[in-house]
Amino acid sequence: MSKQILSEGLKRFIKEKIQTVLRMEVLLLLHQQQSRSFTAAEVANELGVEKEAAKDQLTTLQALGVVVQSKTDKPKYRYHPLDATLGSMVEQLAVGYSAQPVPILSVILADHPDRIRLFAEAFRIIRRNN
Repeated sequence: MSKQILSEGLKRFIKEKIQTVLRMEVLLLLHQQQSRSFTAAEVANELGVEKEAAKDQLTTLQALGVVVQSKTDKPKYRYHPLDATLGSMVEQLAVGYSAQPVPILSVILADHPDRIRLFAEAFRIIRRNN
């Protein structure tokens, strides 16, 4: 496999917007299943995390403009980027992460003071999803 280099734009997007492995996993779940809407509980169940953690990430992704929330009794969220630029960044993230997750995880964890623990948690999430 050829070495894949992350673009500076994608690195900046990851550092400024994604910031956590859980946020990335929630975003990629919704991106992979674009025709489906999820409740926070469904996202939590899919990823094996607490419902509140999933809800927090969904709310943040909505504020970032990559997820929309339906106005129903139980709020549901689906992937819907605000513009083509955001859509392109998420697509690059999805392709890059599926091909070589370590460089992307390294960008997320590079500046974090507790990066060793977070790196271990990231691989627990990855193993659980495979």
